[in-house]
Amino acid sequence: MAGKWILVPYNFTDYDERALHYVIRTFADQKAVHVTLLHVYIPLPELDSYSHAGLGRLKTTMASMWTEVREKEQELKRVREDLIDNGFQEDQVSCMFIPRVKNIGSELVEAARKGPYNIVVISQKPRKATRAFTRRIHDILITELRNMEIVIIT
Repeated sequence: MAGKWILVPYNFTDYDERALHYVIRTFADQKAVHVTLLHVYIPLPELDSYSHAGLGRLKTTMASMWTEVREKEQELKRVREDLIDNGFQEDQVSCMFIPRVKNIGSELVEAARKGPYNIVVISQKPRKATRAFTRRIHDILITELRNMEIVIIT
């Protein structure tokens, strides 16, 4: 596991873009760097439209929501291409698009532990009402991950 292995949780916000720009400014054109973009999505249940007459409309809505999930997956691949266009080689950048089973903080910790990562770059929206929630995610990362750099971009 030589080099730097960077995990970048990505949720398609402007603040995530800032984290991405940090990664580009700091690590582009370095050969021993590997970046993984991670998006955790909320999985949608499968519905059997034949079990109840009223589920037909709900199934149509769910199909639309699944389309949005697939579009996010394609957008994550475009973000990967952005990194490649800005100094990374194709074999240096990968994507993980995983369904959420636990809370977001736990999903990030699990992904970081499973991989060879030694750096996590995460964004934070400063001075907002939701800060307590995002701060909780950062607290989980800081508490749970050992021997790993955690970079918080604001």
